[in-house]
Order: sequence, then C-alpha cells, then structure tokens
Amino acid sequence: MSVTSERPAPGLLPDAGPSPTWRERVASAVELGRTTRVGQLARAGLITLLLVLLAGVLALVAALRTGAAADDVVERSGPLTASAQELYRALSDADASAGQGFLLGAAEPATLRLRYQTDLAAAGRALAVLGAASSGTGADAAAVTTLTEGLPAYTGLVETARAVDRQGLSYGSAYLREASAFLRTDLLPAAQQIGDLQSAALADAQDGADGGVLTVLALLVLLAALLATWRLHRRIAHTTKRRRTPGVVVAGAALALLGVWTVVALGVSALATANARDAGAEPNRELVAARVAVLQSRSDEILTLVARSTGGAYEQDYVSRSIALYGWEGLLDRARTAAGDGPVADDATAAQDAGRRGIVVHELVRTLDVSGQYDQAVALALAAGADGGQGSVQQVLDALDRAVATTSTTSARDADTARAATLLLPLGIVLLTLVAAGGLVAGVWPRLQEYR
Repeated sequence: MSVTSERPAPGLLPDAGPSPTWRERVASAVELGRTTRVGQLARAGLITLLLVLLAGVLALVAALRTGAAADDVVERSGPLTASAQELYRALSDADASAGQGFLLGAAEPATLRLRYQTDLAAAGRALAVLGAASSGTGADAAAVTTLTEGLPAYTGLVETARAVDRQGLSYGSAYLREASAFLRTDLLPAAQQIGDLQSAALADAQDGADGGVLTVLALLVLLAALLATWRLHRRIAHTTKRRRTPGVVVAGAALALLGVWTVVALGVSALATANARDAGAEPNRELVAARVAVLQSRSDEILTLVARSTGGAYEQDYVSRSIALYGWEGLLDRARTAAGDGPVADDATAAQDAGRRGIVVHELVRTLDVSGQYDQAVALALAAGADGGQGSVQQVLDALDRAVATTSTTSARDADTARAATLLLPLGIVLLTLVAAGGLVAGVWPRLQEYR
C-alpha cells in the first residue's frame, strides 16, 4: 500500500488570515517594550532621546527669544527712547532760551543764541531718527507729522517776535507768547506721546530679555532629560553588567554642560536686564521728566516777565511745576528713591537743594517786579552767578545732567552685557543637543544589537 501526498492545486493555498492593522502592531510593540528586556531598554532609550530633543528645542527657542529682546533693547528701543527724551528736552530748552534772548534783546550773548540754535538742531536730529523708525501709520506717525510740520511754524513765530522787538514795537512779546503756547499745546504733547510709546516698547523688550516662563520650562525639561539619561545608564549597567557606556556618558556630560551654560547665560542676561531697568531706565525716566520740568518752569518764569502785568497764568504754572519738582514725593524725590544709594541719588539731592534755593531767587524776582523795579527783576532773573536766576537753574540742570548721564550709561552697559551673555548660546545649544542625541544612539544601539 503506497502513501501519496497530495499537493493543493495552485490558487488553493490555505488563507494565512488578514495582516495586522497598525493599531495591532503598535499594541504588539508596546507589549514587547513592557515585557522584554530589549523592549524595555529600547523604550527607555527612545524616551530619553525625545526628552533630550525637546529640551534642546525649548532651550533654543528661549535663547533666541531672549537674545532677540536683548538686541532690541540695544539696537532699537533703547536708542529710540533716548531720542524721544532728547527731542522733548531740546524743545523745552529752546523755548526757555528763546524767552531769555527776547528779554535781553540786543544784549543777547552769542552763547545764548547758539544754545537756542543747538537745541533746534538736536530736536531736528532726534525727530529724523524717530521718523525713520516710525511705522508710517498709527499714533507715532501722526505725532512725528505734527512735529515735522509744527517745528518750522514755532521757529517762525520766535523769529517774528525777535524782528518786531528789534523795531521797538511792543507787540513782539505777543508773538513770543504765541510761539510758547503753540509749543506747549501742540509740539510738546506730540513729543510726549512719542516718548510714552518708546518707553512702553523699551519696557516690553526688557521684559522679554528677562527670559520668563519659557526659560523655566526649558530648564525643567533639561533636568528631566539629564535624570532620564542617568537612569538609562544605570539600566544598561544592570542589564549588561557594563560599568560604563561611553556614548551615554558623553550624552550626560553634554546635557550637564548645556544646562550649566544655559543657566549661566540666561541668568546673567536676566540679572543684567533687571539692573538696566531698576538702576538705569526707571530712575532715568524720573530724572529726564524732572529736567524737562525745570526747563519748563524756567520758561514760565521768563514768560512771566515778558508778559509783565498779564503773566499771572505763567506764574501759577511755575508754582505748580515747582511743587511737582521739589515737593514731598515730587519728581526728584521719586528719582532719588528709584536710584537708591549712590551718586545718582546724591545728584538728585543736589538738584533738589539747588532748586529750592532757586525758588528763593524767584521770589526776589517777583518782589522786584511787583514793586515796579522791572529792569532789576530782569537782571536778577538772568544773572548767571550762584545767587542769580539763571545760575541757580543751571545748578539744577548740571546735577540732573550728571544723574541722567550716569543712569543712561548704566542702562546701556547692562543692556550690552545681557546681549553678550546670550550671543553664542543658540549655537552651543544646537551643538550640545546633537552631541547628546548622538551619544545616546551610539550608546544604546549596540546594546540592542546584542540581543539579536
């Protein structure tokens, strides 16, 4: 009896069943990673690699954002804020100089005339810088247009007042008062609007240079990646009895270096930015406002004399500005508080003391004017000595100029430090992240191959 095996006819092979779906394959891989040593090692390596890459991406984004904000402080918002402050100062000083020149008439010294012209040139330069940086639309563009069109009108009124006064006509003072009123009601508010916008932009840039929540998140993920790398190394050592896995050790060292570099660079940037704001920008803002108020109160004092019997409104403005400047919790009090201890606070105190002495001189000027001694009042108001009106005002301005220069230098220096701290950080993050990822692959892959 012979036994023969029958082969199924072609096309009649038994059905192997449907191929597994992707969900089934994923479930099978997860089960493999949970129940076998090779799967557990692969899973730990993959999780660690993903943490390393995520930490690198977050750290890179944080470094780029911080660096961009620091660049903005140094290259754009900081200089534009300074230009806006200079514009306001130059316009206010030009108004005060124009009034003094008008009072002196033909006796106006060349230095005073030069000061007026220098102020106008400084205002023009600042306006050109701000106009070039303007968006072309919005509040800043409208303010720049107002100043660009209004500055020639102001200077025209001043020159008309001078020309009429040289002819011995009494209504020259009316042109000067009109010029000053135009500057105060149109030009200075526009300059103030630009200054407010630039100050807000500077504050936003400084807040961005602080790092913020993204930096904290990047450091937390980086710490998690470092911990995962350490645990992976221990798993490999326990599973394979190898004390060292060079690739994983290199990855851990790269992550540690990345963490230290990131913490130091972003920490230095944040501290420098905070100091630039607290010891630079904030007291500087109060000091600049005080300097402008001094110039405007000086203009009020001069216009009171120019207007003679009709100058009561200017005198009221002088009194209110003086209270805001030198009174309790006034501008100089706030500037001194913001500056803390040091030369800036000392200069603010010196300005406050000189300003209060200037108020005494002003009272003498008013006494002479009211008693009919107009020429003596003008002479005292324009006297350059320590006991004269111009001399006492100049003492205030000199102290404020020193304080403004100090705070401006502090702000610029610390902004440069903040930018320098993060200059090479993005490149370092990319390189060290790649080294860490490559080290993990080089360390784990051979161990996985051993199971084959």
